[in-house]
Amino acid sequence: MKKIIVAMMLMFTANAGLLVEPYIGYDIGKFSTEISGTEFEWTTNGPVVGGRLGYTFLTFMAGVDYSITTLDAEIDTAGYTSTLSDFDGNHLGIFAGVELPVLLRAWATYFLSSKLTNNDDDEYDGSGFGLGVGFTGLPFVSLNLEYRSMTYDEFTDISAGTTSTDRDYDVSEILFTVSLPLDL
Repeated sequence: MKKIIVAMMLMFTANAGLLVEPYIGYDIGKFSTEISGTEFEWTTNGPVVGGRLGYTFLTFMAGVDYSITTLDAEIDTAGYTSTLSDFDGNHLGIFAGVELPVLLRAWATYFLSSKLTNNDDDEYDGSGFGLGVGFTGLPFVSLNLEYRSMTYDEFTDISAGTTSTDRDYDVSEILFTVSLPLDL
């Protein structure tokens, strides 16, 4: 019996490893909120850079995901002039996923912390989730598509020194990324 347990432990540890996965890509999405009964929407787009660090075990993977982005936002609300804002964002989350046997991988991420800062010194804090899928048919490279949904429930006007939690700001994004999943 002891030999079977030792053999199983060796088999599981031989299939386990450290996952290091840097990625780079492009982010497109919508930023919206309701102010005094009017729905305001901005179209956002820009580059994203990040990485996942975790652990793999057989076909499962889990760990942390961190990304930074710089987004251009243009207002889409009728009757308002088109103004551009720049947002710098960083997102920290935990993920879990699977490596499927058909050259695909899938994962879900819960973002514990997501922060956006715009060029008007406004800061948005919140959390959210992401769902992703990757195609691993190329050597060493994964082509990824990810949907992210964030809700920012804390707004800080840095220049005025005020913070409010009376309004939610919602962001829906699609990310196209290329990653290098290294299983060490």
